[in-house]
Amino acid sequence: MVLLAILILASPADALLDIAVWLGIGMLITGIVVIIQGASSRKEHSGWGWRILEGCLDVLFGFILMANPLVTAEVLPFLIGFWAAFYGLFLVIDGISEPGNRFVKIVSGILIIVLANTIMFNPILAGMTMATWFGIILLIIGLYNIINSFSLK
Repeated sequence: MVLLAILILASPADALLDIAVWLGIGMLITGIVVIIQGASSRKEHSGWGWRILEGCLDVLFGFILMANPLVTAEVLPFLIGFWAAFYGLFLVIDGISEPGNRFVKIVSGILIIVLANTIMFNPILAGMTMATWFGIILLIIGLYNIINSFSLK
């Protein structure tokens, strides 16, 4: 996700349609990984069901984005905002309910929710700088995943 964020931030003008396709691929892969992680950690973590739900939502949004990239580009601000809001919510819930990196999870989740609401409910601002906002969201998510990966055993 960090690499995708860098590509988007490097060329935001050309990124909107490409975002739909690459995001779909990225979300599909991420969703599968999160589902596997949730299923394999069901004995260790009480919140494993939330991870599986998050993975299923990622897979669903990934298929939607890849199926209709032109239509997706038109509604992309709302789709990205909606997905990011759920991702941020899951991070906050995970930060409250699970041990380890609580501060990072909660702060990352809150930042993502704020940016998601900016994208969804301020279409003029979102339309003008949607690729940049999305690049920032992906950067936060990617950095969170990198930080979180160091705490996994």
